[in-house]
Amino acid sequence: METAGFWIVLTLSYLALSFLAGTRGVGYAERVDATSRSIAFDLNPFLWLPDLFLHAYPPTNPVPYLLWWVALAAIIAEGVMVLMRILRGGPRPGRSEAAAPQRSRTG
Repeated sequence: METAGFWIVLTLSYLALSFLAGTRGVGYAERVDATSRSIAFDLNPFLWLPDLFLHAYPPTNPVPYLLWWVALAAIIAEGVMVLMRILRGGPRPGRSEAAAPQRSRTG
């Protein structure tokens, strides 16, 4: 059950990140340069983090950006799983009372 929850949260997080990155005003902003008669795009530095290092045009090489969103989604999913374990309480998954070390009954 926990594995399925992780993958569901990972997928939904990735979809949310990719949606936000493509939303005007959140993931990017258009700026009109009147002197050169062109449109420039300012990317959100968090959602488009690899652009700070690569200075690449995302449509020509989307792989670094996709990997960044997958890594970020994995961090979010793992954080949600840790939070669920904390809120749920009890023993860790896969561990039971029978697995605890037994005291010796010699005497």
